[in-house]
Amino acid sequence: MTSVAKVQRFVADWFSALDRHVPYAEVRDLVAEDPIHFVFPEETVTTHDGLAAWYDKVICCFFDEHHRIEKVSVVFDGDLARVHVVVNWVTRVWQAPNPISQRLEYLSDQDWEIELGERWRLRAYVVNSLTPQGDTPELC
Repeated sequence: MTSVAKVQRFVADWFSALDRHVPYAEVRDLVAEDPIHFVFPEETVTTHDGLAAWYDKVICCFFDEHHRIEKVSVVFDGDLARVHVVVNWVTRVWQAPNPISQRLEYLSDQDWEIELGERWRLRAYVVNSLTPQGDTPELC
């Protein structure tokens, strides 16, 4: 049975995996087969090889990440859930030779497509906007 609560759990599980920097194999289990459509502020990826390369880059750049889900809106369309997500993302970065890391905070507006079936899988993940909060600079 599909429900909004199950979609909310899927969204929470996705961000938990990102926050914990799980191995890519665990992220891969949450993603549909190629082709996929993931649009990030810094690049667009349509294959698992591309997603794995993006993931390797970001887990080496960002640390102490925390995603706080602000909103999840769901429309069920047959075997697909169209999901609108708003998430507050806090992270830290460090650039040599700075003596301390920098805290960054963004509000991210996203649209997702989740394939519904025996195992739910993320097929599309589009970051519509990434709005800096406080004195955080624009990302790249």
